[in-house]
Amino acid sequence: MKLTRLPAHEKTVKHSFAFRQSTASLLQQYQEMYKEVTGADVPLKDVVEQMLLDFMTDDKAFQKRLRQKLEAEQAAAAGAEAAAASASAAAETTAQHQSSRNTDSHRSDAGRTPATETPSE
Repeated sequence: MKLTRLPAHEKTVKHSFAFRQSTASLLQQYQEMYKEVTGADVPLKDVVEQMLLDFMTDDKAFQKRLRQKLEAEQAAAAGAEAAAASASAAAETTAQHQSSRNTDSHRSDAGRTPATETPSE
């Protein structure tokens, strides 16, 4: 039997499909055979879903496209992380520069003698 074991259930999205009678009959027969082979009585929708998943898994062109899309998304995420790191480094450099300027200003003020006021009579 070509169909792989059905996975555990997860959240589903509802779709409505209409099949030709001949296709529906074959699907029903396949479901019956699946029950005979595995001993599991599964809903037809689960059998059809697994058929589709197996088909897409075996489709080399589709799998290649999925990999390319994933790689592009990962590259974009890495670029965004690099940009964020660069912006963070620039902000840190600006803060250090500002701090350095403030320290230099305090040092130059330290050598000055404060002006004294003479009391007026």
